[in-house]
Amino acid sequence: MKDILITKEIKAIIEELDVSDSNYEKAINRYNSVAQYIKESALSSNYPDIFLQGSFKLGTAVKPLAKDGTYDIDIICNFTKLRRNTQSQFTLKSELGEVVKSYSKKQAMHNDPKESKRCWTLRYVDEDNFHIDILPSVPLNEKEDGYIAITDKTKSNFFDLDDDWETSNPKGYAKWFKEVSNFSIYQEEFAKRFYTSIEKVPEYKVKTPLQRIVQILKRHAEVCFDDDMEYKPSSIIITTLATKQYQSACLFCNDFFDVITYIIEHLKDGIEIRDGKPCVYNPVNNDEILSMKWEKDEKYIEAFEKWLIQLMTDFNVGNEDVAYLDKIQYVKRSLFKNDDKQIVNVSSISHHKKSKWKECLIKKVSINARCFRNGFRWKVLRSGSALNKNWELKFEVQAEELKDYEIWWQVTNTGKEAKRANALRGDFYSSELIEGKKVRKESTLYIGRHYVEAYLIKNDICYGKSLPFEVNIVDRFVYLPSIEI
Repeated sequence: MKDILITKEIKAIIEELDVSDSNYEKAINRYNSVAQYIKESALSSNYPDIFLQGSFKLGTAVKPLAKDGTYDIDIICNFTKLRRNTQSQFTLKSELGEVVKSYSKKQAMHNDPKESKRCWTLRYVDEDNFHIDILPSVPLNEKEDGYIAITDKTKSNFFDLDDDWETSNPKGYAKWFKEVSNFSIYQEEFAKRFYTSIEKVPEYKVKTPLQRIVQILKRHAEVCFDDDMEYKPSSIIITTLATKQYQSACLFCNDFFDVITYIIEHLKDGIEIRDGKPCVYNPVNNDEILSMKWEKDEKYIEAFEKWLIQLMTDFNVGNEDVAYLDKIQYVKRSLFKNDDKQIVNVSSISHHKKSKWKECLIKKVSINARCFRNGFRWKVLRSGSALNKNWELKFEVQAEELKDYEIWWQVTNTGKEAKRANALRGDFYSSELIEGKKVRKESTLYIGRHYVEAYLIKNDICYGKSLPFEVNIVDRFVYLPSIEI
């Protein structure tokens, strides 16, 4: 096994993403409590096999982005003595639902269990905001191969005795993921260092480079789609595509940043074409399509493309002009919503002109930006977000008591295209009055990272200055979900 080097800068980022040991223990305890209750219930005669799936099983869970965000724990309840032809999906789901409701009542939970498309959800009301999704299933066949048939109340045969159920293989998927990640090897090494035997090592304590990569990619998607979570690429798609590229990446690279960069660059290679449409299959169950939403609404695949471009931009894929430590700063900004994080010292750019005003910086100033193109609505634009050419931009100052100040703008371009066009700029520009607001309008013309700063001026004194807002123009097509203003 090739040892993957993880620098202290990357380790610091990962530590901020990690679920705490105490919350892992709490998740496991709550899972065990629910599982034990079901096993001792009236359904015990059906020999329920209850096990984790999803991010807590794979070790790829991340701390919620928002303070009130949720920890989602996914459980399979597989009734091993039942088969598809012995009861309907409705009967199976309803019977499990009664037990889950009983458990909720016994635990005096504040919220009643909620039924969704496939699962029953227990919602805990505490500072950690846990949700437990319990999915009922039966074995797909007589083989002990991990394949299961699962309930889905949106299916037309939900109430019928019918063999046509959705299928899955969560045990097989977890096995595939851990084999690719070399989990057992890392677990053994961890045991040698910290435990007397491998059996005593809690799985959540072991983290392979692949698990770390998936954590980072999942968090990036969460931040990228914070304003439009419906179209955020699903965790299972991200995990699957990253895992497919991991072994190839490790053949070419032994540095963590290089490995994740390779995976990002080749992420689309794991997408297959079915009937002329992009598709992601479960690698251990070809009957299970993980990208079903892509077929129903093309905005999902467009959103995936948008995320991938932003991902490549934030990780500076193919950009050798950016120093390693600056690359790390771009990554940090993309993972922690640090929209105002100043990475490039614009004052060090040769054509960035010095302020022409005396400074008495007592006002807090920030920039709100929106973008527009013919046929689209005005959309919120974050600093550093990837944009194509030929978009219209509008910048507005955010500060208290603006009416007493002039607002000036400094625009600084970078990149080969702007240089060839003699349009690097770096000078100061006045505001335009639009709908009673002093704003600055620009257009996206040149590929590169460009910077806009706002100044509050009164009597030739600058009382407030914003951090640089980064306008990032790329040469790949970017789809922006419609965020109305």
